[in-house]
Amino acid sequence: MIPALLVAAGLLMQAPPKAADFPVTTVFKGLPAPPKFKTPGQRTFRSVIMSWVKKGPNFAGHYTLAQWGCGASCVQMAVVDAQTGYVYEGPFGALPKAAICLDGSAAEPGITFRRDSSLLILKGCPDFKDCGWLYYHWTGTDFKLIRKDPLAQPSHCQP
Repeated sequence: MIPALLVAAGLLMQAPPKAADFPVTTVFKGLPAPPKFKTPGQRTFRSVIMSWVKKGPNFAGHYTLAQWGCGASCVQMAVVDAQTGYVYEGPFGALPKAAICLDGSAAEPGITFRRDSSLLILKGCPDFKDCGWLYYHWTGTDFKLIRKDPLAQPSHCQP
């Protein structure tokens, strides 16, 4: 049991992933393919997704990460491949616009991403649970959670 605790403590002390840890080798240039909407949810938000696609790729080389509000208290997202037009779901259904820290204070959520990296960083409570800093790697078809840090430190959780 003690070795397992030492390993867990060591992982928590490691620096969180950075965009530079997940570089992409090619960046799309050209006219993005039109989105291919597969689900009713994607079709519901086709106008906002199309508006993001028109701006061009902003994530992981040749993808557009589109975001939109889902009422007064949350945000949703989808990822569109500029080469194929395929539309993929985000790693959460809804991200509330306020996260509650372990100390009871509130923290503004955040979605951080770059065009030259396949790392997505979320700060908040995806689907209104499991609050924290969440680090996802985009595989080209979905997001894989690679790390989660609780929103416990004051630097993460300022009201």
